[in-house]
Amino acid sequence: MSHPESSLVVNVDVANPGQVIACCGLLELAHRLWPGAEGWFDGKQFKIVVHDESNDNPLAFLINALAHCDISGLSEAERKEREELEKQKRDLKKRREKLPSEQEKRRVELGEQARAGGIRIGKPFDLMLDWWNKGDDEATPKTWAGLQELHKIARAAQDALSDVGDLTMLLDWGCVLRMPQEYRKGESDASKPVEPFYFDARRFAHALDVGFSLDVQKAETVAHPGVELLSLIGLQRFRPANAPVKWSFDYCIWSYPLGVPVAAAVFSGVIPIPGKQAYRFPLRFRDNQKRYKAFGPAILVGGEP
Repeated sequence: MSHPESSLVVNVDVANPGQVIACCGLLELAHRLWPGAEGWFDGKQFKIVVHDESNDNPLAFLINALAHCDISGLSEAERKEREELEKQKRDLKKRREKLPSEQEKRRVELGEQARAGGIRIGKPFDLMLDWWNKGDDEATPKTWAGLQELHKIARAAQDALSDVGDLTMLLDWGCVLRMPQEYRKGESDASKPVEPFYFDARRFAHALDVGFSLDVQKAETVAHPGVELLSLIGLQRFRPANAPVKWSFDYCIWSYPLGVPVAAAVFSGVIPIPGKQAYRFPLRFRDNQKRYKAFGPAILVGGEP
């Protein structure tokens, strides 16, 4: 079967679930910019064809739009309100006093919204992300714990996208994620590291293996912002299926052009199509309390001839 000439091409390791889901996120965004976009896996590359004769570099256009669009969690007013309530609580605690009940309720509400609330990817994409609120921990490939602020991580990954050079290497480009502007309280905060979501299978490290928790120590380690942000986006529609093995998930890749609705069903294993390959990956625990998780590498478990 001959394929149309691709418009967007990125390198991918199909045994890295984070990279595969990131490709799905890229297809989702292309679909929103150019309805009817189709994508497929071709060896070590993921290709997308779009219909836009006026744009000679659609991949650069898409990534530039993603790097500069509005990504909203708490509004600026809500962030300031939360910071003030947290400061009041700390000050009162020193005097062995407590916040009034209504203020404490609001503080908790804002904290939960910052950590686990929905995230909106603004124009030109107009996409609401909230997949992590749609199932229990074992049924959802959520890697973070309650204390991590999703919006901060997403924004840190977004900021880093502007520094990517060769966009075909988008999923292999790494850097230390830094504190986004809106979370800085002083000039020194600009250099503070931000831990990623751990969707990239290259990121896994158990605290016992390295001798300490990377999250707690704020260690500076390389993340892959393209994988982290695009996976967060891809998982809204492209959901890996629960595998028979506990804390494991299955996904499928396909080898000829498919639009987003059909591709999402194939990815989840709902539609058997020729040329499909099925992979299984584990959620690995990064500490003994099973609070923090990471995607592990995938293995090939089946396919369609």
